[in-house]
Amino acid sequence: MSDRMTGKTNEAVNGKTTRQGWAQFIKFNLVGVLNTLVDFVLFTLLITVGLHYLAAQCVSYAGGVINSYICNKKWTFANREKTTSSQFIRFVAVNGVSFGLSLAVLFVLGNGLGIHPVTAKVAATALTMVVNFAGTKWFVFRKEGAH
Repeated sequence: MSDRMTGKTNEAVNGKTTRQGWAQFIKFNLVGVLNTLVDFVLFTLLITVGLHYLAAQCVSYAGGVINSYICNKKWTFANREKTTSSQFIRFVAVNGVSFGLSLAVLFVLGNGLGIHPVTAKVAATALTMVVNFAGTKWFVFRKEGAH
């Protein structure tokens, strides 16, 4: 079946959508690497100048989240809408849910099943990476009119 307006087949449209989704997923994870770098650099600088490590963690983690929002909005999802407080709050909420889920997975796998913490962390990261991507794509930076 083809689209009468564009002449494109559903298969061509779906293939482009799938490729675009994978490209976004890869970009999302590259941004995640950058966020980790921002977090670690800020953390290291802050503790070097004498800030307590827990305070430094709060500031550096927030720096990574802000970097994530900007890079994912502009690059990963090419969202050109004006930034709103509700969009940023949705972003923070998605990240909060992902963080909570990672803690739950770590607890269940580590305490409940006795799995080594690093192995549990890998599993938690894999799960929350997908959850965070889906929430960011379809809840935070959804296309206008998509609900």
